[in-house]
Amino acid sequence: MLASEPALASTDAFGAGVTAGLDDGPALFFEDHAEISLFERRGDASLQYRALLLAGEGDLVLVGGGRSPAFEAYCREVLELGAARVIALEPVPRGAGQDSLAQRCARDADALATVVETARRHGRLNVVPYIGMGHAWALAGRIAMQSGARVRVAAPPPRLTRRVNDKLWFASCVQQLLGRAALPPSHHAFGPAALAGRVAALARRHARVVIKVPDSAGSAGNLVLEAETLRGLRLRVLRRRLLRLLGNLGWNAGFPLMVGVWDCAVLGSPSVQLWIPRREAGPPLVEGVFDQVVEGSGGEFVGALPSVVPPAWRQRLADEAMQLALLFQRLGYFGRCSFDAVLAGEAFDTAALHWIECNGRWGGTSIPMTLANRLIGDWARRTLMIVQRANLTNPARELSEALHSLRGLLFRRRSTDTGVVLLTPGGLERGTGLHFLLLSRDAAELSDQAAALERLFGPPGAD
Repeated sequence: MLASEPALASTDAFGAGVTAGLDDGPALFFEDHAEISLFERRGDASLQYRALLLAGEGDLVLVGGGRSPAFEAYCREVLELGAARVIALEPVPRGAGQDSLAQRCARDADALATVVETARRHGRLNVVPYIGMGHAWALAGRIAMQSGARVRVAAPPPRLTRRVNDKLWFASCVQQLLGRAALPPSHHAFGPAALAGRVAALARRHARVVIKVPDSAGSAGNLVLEAETLRGLRLRVLRRRLLRLLGNLGWNAGFPLMVGVWDCAVLGSPSVQLWIPRREAGPPLVEGVFDQVVEGSGGEFVGALPSVVPPAWRQRLADEAMQLALLFQRLGYFGRCSFDAVLAGEAFDTAALHWIECNGRWGGTSIPMTLANRLIGDWARRTLMIVQRANLTNPARELSEALHSLRGLLFRRRSTDTGVVLLTPGGLERGTGLHFLLLSRDAAELSDQAAALERLFGPPGAD
């Protein structure tokens, strides 16, 4: 693979002082989805404050608009995560397009000066982006050039980042490493005619068909189709319908697309969370296997819990994920990574393990898991649940009022090792969503916490 694409792990374009890795010293954290196809259309800018959950004393955090002083105080005083400095960039004018946070920081003289001065003062800086796309690496290069400091980026090189997050590329890796049976039936479609032909062929033999925009994240680029609504359509009619439905997702008319079978009988949607260090530091670390809670026809992520699939399945998931992670490590990958799968079938003893996608980035499970490690030492010491609900219509709340209503439930560092942790402020403040981490001693306490959240704010979105 490296022979066919020698620049796959190259960072030369960003200067000799910029490499993948992590150093001792301060870090610049930011969560930005602008370079992920279709993702930011879903209103996930509210997730930018998750970056603060990873930061600590002396670190810097970029956010893309209005600040939430109450949430910053909560992280500092209740969670005791340290006094990170939040840098709020000027909001983008309505209709002005969508530049990434890294681009905006590079243009914002005051923000960039703050970051450069921090790097210069310490002689080093870590850049920890949500995803290691080109803009994040370009910002790291600019910081290194202006400060003269050594800059490490806690992410894979940008070309490799794009590859691992591409569903078609990942499917090819799975097939070569684990065999064709490790994937649901899937194909490339290189144009509208091929797209219609592939969909029609699969619809004749399967109940549901999915079209995936390969460089989108999660369910954002999934178009799931009931096969019975497609059978018998002329290919010309089917082609027009598919292009219209894809356009409604925000698809930019780019090819190739992935066309595959959507597994209907599913026993679970597990996700394996890993940290992949540099090769000289040792093998990848499997930090946990979680069951994702998904909703809707496209499988939208709304939460996660530690996996309850049988132990033999958890071991197989970890083993196969490790094989993929070792391949990525050899290609030059560094940083956070997760692999999503489904267990397809009616019973565990006859189920098939299908690998669906790689999240070569931070995500909705890895950030709360890492936060739990910071708060209690090891997330596995407690029963936990992640709640991430959007598009709700709850009453808007002042964050201070919401935190006050939670006062008997809140996790408080040093005084308790269980409780409810607020992960982002925006959903509560606007009444549009809920975003919590629940830490409990057992399933009964977890159920009580979820019921209390439902009484206070509406359904927390977990079974």
